[in-house]
Amino acid sequence: MNLLQLQAFLAIYECGAISRAAERERTAPSVLSHHLAKLESQFPRPLFIRSPRGLVATEYGERLYLHAQQIMKAVDDARADVVNLSGEVAGRVSIGLAYTTLQAIGPRLMDILFTHYPGISLMLAETVSGGTISQLLDAEIDLALAYTSSRDTRLRVTPLLEERLVCIGPPNIVGDPARPIPVAELMKLPFILLRRGTTGRPIMDDPRLQRQFEQNAKVHADNVNAMTHFVLGGHGCVIGTPSYLRKHIQQGTIVAREISRPVILRTLYLCEQADKPASRVVQLVRDMLMQLIADEITAGRWKYERLHFDPSRQYIALPNAKTGV
Repeated sequence: MNLLQLQAFLAIYECGAISRAAERERTAPSVLSHHLAKLESQFPRPLFIRSPRGLVATEYGERLYLHAQQIMKAVDDARADVVNLSGEVAGRVSIGLAYTTLQAIGPRLMDILFTHYPGISLMLAETVSGGTISQLLDAEIDLALAYTSSRDTRLRVTPLLEERLVCIGPPNIVGDPARPIPVAELMKLPFILLRRGTTGRPIMDDPRLQRQFEQNAKVHADNVNAMTHFVLGGHGCVIGTPSYLRKHIQQGTIVAREISRPVILRTLYLCEQADKPASRVVQLVRDMLMQLIADEITAGRWKYERLHFDPSRQYIALPNAKTGV
């Protein structure tokens, strides 16, 4: 098995036909057929079967595709990383950001990258579930800021801060925002919760409280947009951080009420691959993420209950995206 064979396989898989793959790769169909035949000879079953729709991957082909994607991405990353040693930082980086994290630092991150690092290609994935860990293990993303931990030794998971959750919703449902709401009272309100399941994640650190909320939720959702429509439509409330729906809270259309007895916390983690050396571009973006969070904390815009890192440390000197200073 070699890279030419894997590249041919990927092209055929993604195009569904040798002729279309040859056009994409700017080569002769006979060349791709030759590489595919050499590759298939190494397996006990074919990688594709012919159908009226073209070439369809078999179980063997589907499995190889997952590995081939990672291999070719690693090759591209290695090439870009070595080239970067002699000049401007360039290359691709994929980041998973939890919804509230995306709201807090996403716009400034994109402004800085697009203004000062035009050679960097950024892919942002909004992560709202335990799928973050799977994406990291499958090398679909390079870094993640997520409310999900893992004991998998292939990952390095660093706690950054603990946030206090609040009850957010219309005043007629949530009640007086000046008075904390006990959990027992909150359980009686109509609230929406992110669904667990195979890729779900808890919204809080306490598993016992998590189970109670799951049992009493009026609605379970797979995405944050559904939660937002539920709350802004006046149907109920949500458990989140004060940064969630911040603009609407500031406008007074909805309110945020602290939760008590007990206080509910969740931890933000920086997740990255432990067994893969970080490329220059990944390291740069990692430092940017840490500095952006530190800046938000220092400015008082990111509320926290407990810190696990030093926000006074300078991880990187960030330019102003608009002025270049």
